[in-house]
Amino acid sequence: MKIFLIGYRASGKTTVGKLLAQKLGLPFADTDLLSEEAAGMTIKDLVAARGWEAFRLLEAETVASLGRMPPAVVATGGGVVMAGENLRLLKSMGPLVYLQTPPADLLERLKRDASGPQVRPPFTAEDLEVQTKAVLARRLPVYEAAADFTVDTNGKSVVRVADEIYERLLEAGVVAGMAKIKKRKNSI
Repeated sequence: MKIFLIGYRASGKTTVGKLLAQKLGLPFADTDLLSEEAAGMTIKDLVAARGWEAFRLLEAETVASLGRMPPAVVATGGGVVMAGENLRLLKSMGPLVYLQTPPADLLERLKRDASGPQVRPPFTAEDLEVQTKAVLARRLPVYEAAADFTVDTNGKSVVRVADEIYERLLEAGVVAGMAKIKKRKNSI
């Protein structure tokens, strides 16, 4: 079983995911980083060289490969759940936790990221705010429908968000289930 963090880019999936993985005693993985390793280049370079469609195909291969991984906490790319097959595969491997982040916070983080060495490729030639609002309008309903758990990140530290996810997983019996899986693997 895996625990998947979903949400828009800059919602904190990687940062929260690393803390949650430590708390659960599990490895951490990030589908964007796994895709970059497979491509031998950054997502930004891949999109620039081959386009978004090539990246989405690679992302689908990455999602399919997750089934061979041991239990882990996995941060997903912001658009991974937009492909029906990706969503079906993720759901078959574990719960999806949506990091619900206010659009203003996302935009602030994206603007901050854009002023540094930009890692995230733009979706369109539009202004960052215009493209963010347009993409969010399409994705928010999908995130909400796909999520097994939703955690509102508004005004919370990453530690508090990771703690809330842990508590929700504990209440749902996911933590106990993961402990049984780890125990079984260790006894083999």
